[in-house]
Amino acid sequence: MELKKSERQKRLQGRMITVGVCACSAIPELFAMLQALRREGASVEIIMTPSATKLISPLMMQRESDKPVLVEQFELPKVFDKDHRRQADIMLIAPASANTVSKIALGICDNLLTTRVMSARCPVAVVLYCNPAMYEKKSLQRNIAQMKEDGFIFLQEADHPSRFPSTEMLVDEIIGIINASDDAKAAK
Repeated sequence: MELKKSERQKRLQGRMITVGVCACSAIPELFAMLQALRREGASVEIIMTPSATKLISPLMMQRESDKPVLVEQFELPKVFDKDHRRQADIMLIAPASANTVSKIALGICDNLLTTRVMSARCPVAVVLYCNPAMYEKKSLQRNIAQMKEDGFIFLQEADHPSRFPSTEMLVDEIIGIINASDDAKAAK
């Protein structure tokens, strides 16, 4: 007998996920991912780069997360959210632009998202979304390799590494990363 949706175990219940949104055109995929994370019980905090706000309204993103969206590094929050103080279980940059990947690889903290990445104490996963020609550039490949060496996790499909993976794959990978992080903490 199949469980009703309301009776189904929510695999991310009680988990906090910070999602960094860059200026990329993968908006439909992003919305599908956010909806899936929330259906699984996750609390989602969204940080947008200033450039991302040129493509999509922070108000639309707030609707998807049910929380105020953070954009400006030195702006007071419009609503106090006590969950904001809680450490995220995972930070997910999705979609990640080639620009933001390059900044992170070089340690540049010139916006709220890159600053939060540098101070993250949780696993950081990256979902790159860029033009295939950009993806092939040696400079971007060098920056991706540096980030992987530094412990960042890239969530990519083997056949299309510069494209947004399926929502199902992303949710499963996120759950796997959180579980592995929990196991590593328990082993200490």
